Amino acid sequence: MITPPKFWSKKSLLSILLAPLGWLYGFIVLRRLSGNKPKLSVPVLCIGNLTLGGAGKTPVVCGLADVLTRQGHVPHILTRGYGGKGWQSVQVDPKRHSAEDVGDEPLLLAGYAPTWVGKNRYESGLKAIERGATILLMDDGLQNATVFQDVKIGVFDGTIPLINTSVFPAGPLREPFASGLKRLDLMILLNFETEPTWADSRRYLIGKTITDQKPETSAYLAFAGIGYPEKFFNLLDQSGFTIVERISYPDHHVYSKADVDFLLTSAKKKKAQLITTEKDLVKFPKNVKKNIHSLKIRLDLNWAEIVNKALRKN
Repeated sequence: MITPPKFWSKKSLLSILLAPLGWLYGFIVLRRLSGNKPKLSVPVLCIGNLTLGGAGKTPVVCGLADVLTRQGHVPHILTRGYGGKGWQSVQVDPKRHSAEDVGDEPLLLAGYAPTWVGKNRYESGLKAIERGATILLMDDGLQNATVFQDVKIGVFDGTIPLINTSVFPAGPLREPFASGLKRLDLMILLNFETEPTWADSRRYLIGKTITDQKPETSAYLAFAGIGYPEKFFNLLDQSGFTIVERISYPDHHVYSKADVDFLLTSAKKKKAQLITTEKDLVKFPKNVKKNIHSLKIRLDLNWAEIVNKALRKN
Protein backbone atom coordinates (compact mmCIF):
# COMPACT_ATOMS: atom_id res chain seq x y z
CA MET A 1 0.00 0.00 0.00
CA ILE A 2 1.41 3.36 -0.98
CA THR A 3 1.35 6.37 1.32
CA PRO A 4 -1.46 8.68 0.11
CA PRO A 5 0.17 11.68 -1.59
CA LYS A 6 -0.92 15.12 -0.42
CA PHE A 7 -2.51 16.06 -3.73
CA TRP A 8 -5.09 13.28 -3.27
CA SER A 9 -6.73 15.38 -0.55
CA LYS A 10 -7.35 18.41 -2.79
CA LYS A 11 -7.98 19.51 -6.34
CA SER A 12 -4.67 20.16 -8.04
CA LEU A 13 -2.93 20.59 -11.38
CA LEU A 14 -1.20 17.24 -10.86
CA SER A 15 -4.57 15.51 -10.62
CA ILE A 16 -5.62 17.10 -13.89
CA LEU A 17 -2.42 15.98 -15.60
CA LEU A 18 -2.86 12.41 -14.29
CA ALA A 19 -6.58 12.27 -15.14
CA PRO A 20 -6.12 10.30 -18.42
CA LEU A 21 -4.35 7.54 -16.49
CA GLY A 22 -7.19 7.59 -13.97
CA TRP A 23 -9.78 7.20 -16.73
CA LEU A 24 -7.85 4.25 -18.12
CA TYR A 25 -7.50 2.63 -14.69
CA GLY A 26 -11.21 3.11 -13.98
CA PHE A 27 -12.16 1.64 -17.37
CA ILE A 28 -10.03 -1.44 -16.71
CA VAL A 29 -11.60 -1.96 -13.26
CA LEU A 30 -15.17 -1.62 -14.56
CA ARG A 31 -14.49 -3.94 -17.46
CA ARG A 32 -13.04 -6.57 -15.16
CA LEU A 33 -16.05 -6.34 -12.84
CA SER A 34 -18.58 -6.58 -15.68
CA GLY A 35 -17.94 -10.27 -16.39
CA ASN A 36 -19.75 -13.23 -14.84
CA LYS A 37 -18.30 -14.48 -11.57
CA PRO A 38 -18.54 -17.97 -10.04
CA LYS A 39 -21.10 -18.22 -7.24
CA LEU A 40 -20.61 -20.08 -3.96
CA SER A 41 -23.25 -22.13 -2.13
CA VAL A 42 -23.40 -19.80 0.90
CA PRO A 43 -23.96 -16.02 1.03
CA VAL A 44 -20.93 -13.79 0.43
CA LEU A 45 -21.04 -10.40 2.16
CA CYS A 46 -18.34 -8.15 0.74
CA ILE A 47 -17.06 -5.22 2.81
CA GLY A 48 -14.85 -2.71 1.02
CA ASN A 49 -14.06 0.84 -0.04
CA LEU A 50 -14.35 2.94 -3.14
CA THR A 51 -11.20 4.72 -1.97
CA LEU A 52 -7.72 3.42 -1.24
CA GLY A 53 -7.26 2.50 2.41
CA GLY A 54 -8.17 3.89 5.79
CA ALA A 55 -11.98 3.97 5.78
CA GLY A 56 -12.55 1.43 8.58
CA LYS A 57 -13.55 -1.71 6.71
CA THR A 58 -11.55 -4.06 8.97
CA PRO A 59 -13.47 -3.08 12.16
CA VAL A 60 -16.70 -3.60 10.20
CA VAL A 61 -15.62 -7.12 9.23
CA CYS A 62 -14.69 -7.87 12.86
CA GLY A 63 -18.01 -6.53 14.13
CA LEU A 64 -20.04 -8.50 11.61
CA ALA A 65 -18.13 -11.70 12.38
CA ASP A 66 -18.88 -11.23 16.06
CA VAL A 67 -22.62 -10.57 15.70
CA LEU A 68 -23.12 -13.33 13.11
CA THR A 69 -21.43 -15.84 15.42
CA ARG A 70 -23.67 -14.76 18.31
CA GLN A 71 -26.71 -15.23 16.06
CA GLY A 72 -25.75 -18.85 15.38
CA HIS A 73 -24.10 -18.46 11.98
CA VAL A 74 -20.64 -19.83 11.19
CA PRO A 75 -18.83 -16.96 9.46
CA HIS A 76 -15.45 -17.35 7.80
CA ILE A 77 -13.45 -14.40 6.47
CA LEU A 78 -11.88 -14.24 3.02
CA THR A 79 -9.04 -11.79 2.51
CA ARG A 80 -6.22 -11.24 0.06
CA GLY A 81 -3.73 -10.38 2.78
CA TYR A 82 -1.44 -7.47 2.04
CA GLY A 83 2.19 -8.54 1.84
CA GLY A 84 2.81 -12.02 3.14
CA LYS A 85 4.19 -14.88 1.05
CA GLY A 86 1.44 -14.90 -1.55
CA TRP A 87 0.04 -18.30 -0.58
CA GLN A 88 -3.14 -19.41 -2.28
CA SER A 89 -6.11 -20.14 -0.02
CA VAL A 90 -4.40 -20.89 3.27
CA GLN A 91 -6.19 -20.69 6.62
CA VAL A 92 -4.49 -18.27 8.98
CA ASP A 93 -3.05 -19.84 12.13
CA PRO A 94 -1.86 -17.13 14.56
CA LYS A 95 0.17 -19.75 16.43
CA ARG A 96 2.44 -20.48 13.48
CA HIS A 97 1.91 -17.60 11.04
CA SER A 98 3.43 -14.15 11.34
CA ALA A 99 2.51 -10.90 9.62
CA GLU A 100 5.37 -11.59 7.19
CA ASP A 101 3.70 -14.89 6.31
CA VAL A 102 0.08 -13.81 5.79
CA GLY A 103 -0.11 -10.04 6.32
CA ASP A 104 -1.11 -7.96 9.34
CA GLU A 105 -4.89 -7.66 8.90
CA PRO A 106 -5.47 -11.44 8.49
CA LEU A 107 -3.79 -12.05 11.85
CA LEU A 108 -6.15 -9.53 13.46
CA LEU A 109 -9.22 -10.93 11.66
CA ALA A 110 -8.36 -14.50 12.71
CA GLY A 111 -9.11 -13.49 16.29
CA TYR A 112 -12.77 -13.03 15.34
CA ALA A 113 -13.48 -15.87 12.88
CA PRO A 114 -11.62 -18.46 10.78
CA THR A 115 -9.75 -16.45 8.15
CA TRP A 116 -8.48 -17.48 4.74
CA VAL A 117 -5.77 -15.70 2.74
CA GLY A 118 -5.56 -16.01 -1.03
CA LYS A 119 -5.85 -13.95 -4.20
CA ASN A 120 -8.64 -16.16 -5.54
CA ARG A 121 -11.52 -15.68 -3.13
CA TYR A 122 -13.59 -18.38 -4.85
CA GLU A 123 -10.98 -21.02 -4.05
CA SER A 124 -10.72 -19.72 -0.49
CA GLY A 125 -14.51 -19.80 -0.21
CA LEU A 126 -14.71 -23.42 -1.31
CA LYS A 127 -12.21 -24.43 1.36
CA ALA A 128 -14.05 -22.39 3.99
CA ILE A 129 -17.34 -24.09 3.13
CA GLU A 130 -15.64 -27.49 3.38
CA ARG A 131 -14.60 -26.47 6.92
CA GLY A 132 -18.19 -25.60 7.89
CA ALA A 133 -18.70 -21.94 6.93
CA THR A 134 -22.37 -20.98 6.55
CA ILE A 135 -21.68 -17.37 5.54
CA LEU A 136 -18.58 -15.65 4.14
CA LEU A 137 -17.29 -12.16 4.88
CA MET A 138 -15.10 -10.85 2.08
CA ASP A 139 -12.66 -8.27 3.39
CA ASP A 140 -11.70 -5.50 0.95
CA GLY A 141 -13.11 -7.09 -2.19
CA LEU A 142 -15.43 -4.63 -3.94
CA GLN A 143 -13.03 -4.50 -6.90
CA ASN A 144 -12.29 -8.24 -6.82
CA ALA A 145 -13.75 -10.28 -9.68
CA THR A 146 -12.90 -13.83 -8.56
CA VAL A 147 -16.24 -14.62 -6.86
CA PHE A 148 -19.87 -13.46 -6.97
CA GLN A 149 -20.76 -11.14 -4.08
CA ASP A 150 -24.33 -11.49 -2.81
CA VAL A 151 -24.20 -8.28 -0.77
CA LYS A 152 -21.85 -5.35 -1.37
CA ILE A 153 -21.20 -3.09 1.63
CA GLY A 154 -19.23 0.13 1.18
CA VAL A 155 -17.55 1.81 4.17
CA PHE A 156 -16.99 5.59 4.22
CA ASP A 157 -15.35 7.76 6.90
CA GLY A 158 -16.34 11.40 7.32
CA THR A 159 -12.98 12.27 8.87
CA ILE A 160 -11.41 11.66 5.45
CA PRO A 161 -13.19 14.20 3.21
CA LEU A 162 -13.47 13.18 -0.42
CA ILE A 163 -12.39 16.40 -2.14
CA ASN A 164 -10.45 14.86 -5.00
CA THR A 165 -12.89 12.52 -6.78
CA SER A 166 -10.42 11.29 -9.38
CA VAL A 167 -9.49 7.66 -9.94
CA PHE A 168 -6.00 6.37 -9.09
CA PRO A 169 -3.34 7.63 -9.77
CA ALA A 170 -4.97 11.05 -10.19
CA GLY A 171 -6.86 10.63 -6.92
CA PRO A 172 -7.78 8.17 -4.15
CA LEU A 173 -10.66 6.36 -5.89
CA ARG A 174 -10.37 2.71 -6.85
CA GLU A 175 -13.11 3.09 -9.45
CA PRO A 176 -15.39 5.86 -10.76
CA PHE A 177 -17.41 7.16 -7.81
CA ALA A 178 -20.90 7.33 -9.35
CA SER A 179 -20.83 3.80 -10.78
CA GLY A 180 -19.28 2.49 -7.57
CA LEU A 181 -22.12 3.90 -5.48
CA LYS A 182 -24.70 2.25 -7.73
CA ARG A 183 -23.09 -1.15 -7.17
CA LEU A 184 -23.45 -0.94 -3.39
CA ASP A 185 -26.31 -2.64 -1.55
CA LEU A 186 -25.47 -1.00 1.80
CA MET A 187 -23.38 1.98 2.87
CA ILE A 188 -21.86 2.37 6.33
CA LEU A 189 -21.15 6.02 7.10
CA LEU A 190 -18.70 6.46 9.97
CA ASN A 191 -17.96 9.72 11.78
CA PHE A 192 -20.03 11.99 9.53
CA GLU A 193 -21.28 15.23 11.13
CA THR A 194 -23.87 15.72 8.40
CA GLU A 195 -25.36 13.44 5.78
CA PRO A 196 -23.28 13.53 2.58
CA THR A 197 -25.19 14.66 -0.49
CA TRP A 198 -24.31 11.50 -2.40
CA ALA A 199 -25.66 9.05 0.21
CA ASP A 200 -28.88 7.16 -0.47
CA SER A 201 -30.93 7.23 2.74
CA ARG A 202 -32.57 3.91 1.83
CA ARG A 203 -29.22 2.13 1.84
CA TYR A 204 -27.06 3.67 4.56
CA LEU A 205 -26.48 3.21 8.28
CA ILE A 206 -24.66 5.74 10.44
CA GLY A 207 -22.04 4.95 13.10
CA LYS A 208 -18.91 6.22 14.75
CA THR A 209 -15.51 5.00 15.84
CA ILE A 210 -15.12 4.87 19.62
CA THR A 211 -13.05 3.31 22.36
CA ASP A 212 -13.82 2.46 25.97
CA GLN A 213 -10.13 2.55 26.88
CA LYS A 214 -8.84 5.12 29.35
CA PRO A 215 -5.28 6.41 29.84
CA GLU A 216 -3.20 4.37 32.29
CA THR A 217 -0.28 6.78 32.46
CA SER A 218 0.40 10.49 31.98
CA ALA A 219 2.29 10.46 28.68
CA TYR A 220 2.14 8.39 25.49
CA LEU A 221 4.24 8.11 22.35
CA ALA A 222 1.77 7.11 19.64
CA PHE A 223 2.76 5.46 16.37
CA ALA A 224 0.85 3.79 13.55
CA GLY A 225 1.38 2.27 10.12
CA ILE A 226 -2.15 2.49 8.71
CA GLY A 227 -3.81 4.27 5.80
CA TYR A 228 -4.60 7.44 7.75
CA PRO A 229 -2.66 7.57 11.04
CA GLU A 230 -4.32 10.91 11.88
CA LYS A 231 -7.57 9.03 12.61
CA PHE A 232 -5.78 7.00 15.28
CA PHE A 233 -4.08 10.05 16.79
CA ASN A 234 -7.32 12.04 16.84
CA LEU A 235 -9.18 9.23 18.61
CA LEU A 236 -6.47 9.15 21.28
CA ASP A 237 -6.85 12.92 21.74
CA GLN A 238 -10.64 12.64 22.01
CA SER A 239 -10.31 9.84 24.58
CA GLY A 240 -8.10 11.87 26.93
CA PHE A 241 -4.68 10.42 26.11
CA THR A 242 -1.78 12.86 26.43
CA ILE A 243 0.38 12.36 23.34
CA VAL A 244 3.92 13.72 23.58
CA GLU A 245 4.94 12.49 20.11
CA ARG A 246 3.19 11.09 17.03
CA ILE A 247 5.07 8.91 14.54
CA SER A 248 3.51 7.87 11.23
CA TYR A 249 4.63 4.96 9.08
CA PRO A 250 3.30 3.83 5.67
CA ASP A 251 0.28 1.53 5.63
CA HIS A 252 1.19 -2.13 6.33
CA HIS A 253 4.67 -1.06 7.44
CA VAL A 254 6.95 -3.94 8.47
CA TYR A 255 8.78 -2.92 11.63
CA SER A 256 12.50 -3.63 11.54
CA LYS A 257 14.81 -4.06 14.52
CA ALA A 258 15.99 -0.50 13.91
CA ASP A 259 12.36 0.71 14.12
CA VAL A 260 11.83 -1.16 17.38
CA ASP A 261 15.02 0.21 18.91
CA PHE A 262 14.11 3.73 17.82
CA LEU A 263 10.60 3.53 19.29
CA LEU A 264 11.74 2.05 22.60
CA THR A 265 14.56 4.60 22.94
CA SER A 266 12.32 7.54 22.02
CA ALA A 267 9.68 6.51 24.53
CA LYS A 268 12.28 6.09 27.27
CA LYS A 269 13.74 9.55 26.59
CA LYS A 270 10.30 11.14 26.79
CA LYS A 271 9.26 9.03 29.78
CA ALA A 272 6.25 7.90 27.78
CA GLN A 273 4.35 4.68 27.16
CA LEU A 274 4.25 3.39 23.59
CA ILE A 275 0.77 2.96 22.11
CA THR A 276 -0.31 1.81 18.66
CA THR A 277 -3.19 0.18 16.78
CA GLU A 278 -4.20 -3.45 17.15
CA LYS A 279 -3.25 -4.01 13.50
CA ASP A 280 0.26 -2.71 14.15
CA LEU A 281 0.73 -4.63 17.38
CA VAL A 282 0.32 -8.06 15.75
CA LYS A 283 3.52 -7.43 13.78
CA PHE A 284 5.78 -7.31 16.85
CA PRO A 285 7.38 -10.31 18.58
CA LYS A 286 6.11 -11.29 22.01
CA ASN A 287 9.10 -9.90 23.88
CA VAL A 288 8.44 -6.46 22.35
CA LYS A 289 4.65 -6.50 22.65
CA LYS A 290 4.89 -6.35 26.44
CA ASN A 291 6.33 -2.84 26.09
CA ILE A 292 3.57 -1.55 23.80
CA HIS A 293 -0.07 -0.78 24.51
CA SER A 294 -2.68 -1.01 21.77
CA LEU A 295 -5.89 0.98 21.45
CA LYS A 296 -8.89 -1.30 21.16
CA ILE A 297 -11.48 0.46 19.03
CA ARG A 298 -15.02 -0.51 18.25
CA LEU A 299 -17.73 0.84 16.02
CA ASP A 300 -20.92 2.23 17.50
CA LEU A 301 -23.29 0.74 14.92
CA ASN A 302 -26.64 -1.00 14.83
CA TRP A 303 -25.11 -4.37 13.95
CA ALA A 304 -28.41 -6.26 14.05
CA GLU A 305 -29.90 -3.88 11.47
CA ILE A 306 -26.90 -4.30 9.18
CA VAL A 307 -27.16 -8.09 9.36
CA ASN A 308 -30.93 -8.04 8.88
CA LYS A 309 -30.69 -5.79 5.82
CA ALA A 310 -27.85 -7.83 4.35
CA LEU A 311 -29.48 -11.22 4.81
CA ARG A 312 -32.89 -9.92 3.69
CA LYS A 313 -31.32 -8.59 0.50
CA ASN A 314 -29.67 -11.94 -0.08
